[in-house]
Amino acid sequence: MRALLRLYPRRWRARYGEEFAIILAATPPGPGTVLDVVRGALDAHVRETRRGPLVRWALLALCAVVVGWLNLHTTDDVQPVAAALLVFGFAFGVHRPARAWCSGAALFAAVPVSGAWADLAANHLSLGGAAPVLESVIALIPALLGAYTGAAVGWGVRRARA
Repeated sequence: MRALLRLYPRRWRARYGEEFAIILAATPPGPGTVLDVVRGALDAHVRETRRGPLVRWALLALCAVVVGWLNLHTTDDVQPVAAALLVFGFAFGVHRPARAWCSGAALFAAVPVSGAWADLAANHLSLGGAAPVLESVIALIPALLGAYTGAAVGWGVRRARA
């Protein structure tokens, strides 16, 4: 039963580990106890996670959905998609300069995914069509340009504050 204590986060064990080990020693072993300890460990891990990264990833996913939606609804007009890639990439680059490549790649991925979604929805998969793939790869340019321009501004602001 004492091995179940390792399921809890390190900081939790440092604070409550000795007391919990005493409680576990006094508790009769059984499947209910094991299940309760596992549930408590999951709860401790969830409570220990910081909300900031989850919010950032959710916001990045929302921005990627907006880019994909724009890509689906603008027929031959690429300016709204490129503008969205630039603006969203810039914002994420300013916020997290070290992860500019990650936000640029995630935003870019919305373009080929939305293109594949459109092909699936229309039931006409173009196997071997190189033109749509190349058009999608071109979307990487504004995504990374916006992200790394934002990263440069973010690094400059941080350097000026220091």
